[in-house]
Amino acid sequence: MPLLEVRNLHKHYPGVAALQGVDFSGDAGEIHAIVGANGAGKSTLMNLISGVTAPTGGEILLDGAPVRLTSPLAAQAAGVATVYQEFSLVPQLSVARNIFLGREPRGAFGLVDEARLNADAAQLLLRFNIGLDPRIEVSGLSVAEQQLVEIVRALSFKARILILDEPTAVLSLSEQDNLFAIMRQLRGEGMLILYVSHRLEEVLAIADRVTVMRDGSKVGTRPIADLSMDSLVHMMIGESRRSTPQRSAVPADAPCFDIDYTTADGTQAITVQRGEILGLAGLVGAGRTTFARALVGAGGRTAATRITVNGTALNNRTPEAAMRGGVVYLTEDRKRDGIFAGIDIIGNATAAALPLLGRLGLRNRGSEREKSQSILHRLRLVAASLDTPIGKLSGGNQQKVVLGRALMMAPKLLVIDEPTRGVDVGAKAEIHDLLRELAMQGTAMIVISSEIDELLGLAHRIVVMSDRRFVARMPVEAASEAAILTAAAGGTMTNEETA
Repeated sequence: MPLLEVRNLHKHYPGVAALQGVDFSGDAGEIHAIVGANGAGKSTLMNLISGVTAPTGGEILLDGAPVRLTSPLAAQAAGVATVYQEFSLVPQLSVARNIFLGREPRGAFGLVDEARLNADAAQLLLRFNIGLDPRIEVSGLSVAEQQLVEIVRALSFKARILILDEPTAVLSLSEQDNLFAIMRQLRGEGMLILYVSHRLEEVLAIADRVTVMRDGSKVGTRPIADLSMDSLVHMMIGESRRSTPQRSAVPADAPCFDIDYTTADGTQAITVQRGEILGLAGLVGAGRTTFARALVGAGGRTAATRITVNGTALNNRTPEAAMRGGVVYLTEDRKRDGIFAGIDIIGNATAAALPLLGRLGLRNRGSEREKSQSILHRLRLVAASLDTPIGKLSGGNQQKVVLGRALMMAPKLLVIDEPTRGVDVGAKAEIHDLLRELAMQGTAMIVISSEIDELLGLAHRIVVMSDRRFVARMPVEAASEAAILTAAAGGTMTNEETA
């Protein structure tokens, strides 16, 4: 008897059938991957199992008995814990407070027993080999560290079923290995892990079985031993993987952005030409995001950049000034910095371009809709209506809207931090094609990615950061995963340029 079973599950929203007659089961002691393109129904299925929303039809069974998971609390009480792709931590509280939020141990007079709270949190962190101080505020953690806190919080419920939604999207390789070790440990203890991921290499490496979703329906469930990368992609999108398109050549005389990057460690120089995609690699904590934010005047007090083109300095002291000068930044943290969750798709797509689309300080809704439709159609956005709040979209479709907003500003230098985080294999190929197209049209790009294969397939050159410094620069033809990881870990420097 399966630990979890759903039968003929349906979920309808106005004008949209998000889930249609899905049958699915998972066993105790199994890692079961759920994959599919953006909008396939993965998140909807997980939301029904985790009690976030109620099904329109069908039933959910645990140990063969029907259950009504009417809320996340009801799901937790039934033994279902979830780690969402978008964080739900309270930044102002400590790691320990977040792990046991609403379940804090109490002492005399009903006050929180801080010593026991921190000790219990430290024990959990130690059990899963996570080196964080339970007393520090979450606001001071990196994105990857916050993800680990989310995972530990879910495990603290002593669940029988653990749902992980894109858990490795912001983790370093060593953190991914640690997570996989934790998952194998939990599988050995009899837990069912539902693993939602777009990283198919990881799915093939860690899962026991895979269920593929497409257009709100289940395509099929297969043992991992019966699948290859190509067969899995074919199940997901109905076609095999394409070969990587050839890179366009960067003209030798193309204008060049000369960038001086200043931190407490001194000033370093880096360049990127019009029509070039420069890949920026490094481990989590290397300083890539701080550098990217400094390019648009958002690096804080500790990091600043000076950008010149043909000897002329650009004003990039603030994000607004940088945008006027043609330098546009796409954040890695979509939920916190990238979207206005309660506003519709049109409002999000045009947020940076309102002065250009309106007249006399007034919004022009018609112009906004027309411009949004043009760009988002190009990005193959999946949405019932452009009037839908962006918070209702899948993570991949949210990313397309954020990318569309950047393109609306016709950037000369586009800085993209994790452009395909949480994006399915089909949408990833579309975004890569778009970035190549922009490069051919003369846009300079700096692309930050934790996926080395993505950089090797997309960039003309790769620069590696370690400990806030550029430690290696290499043409992509001379680059390899081993060389990049060696440099990122502080190994021998590779440099195609003289110092």
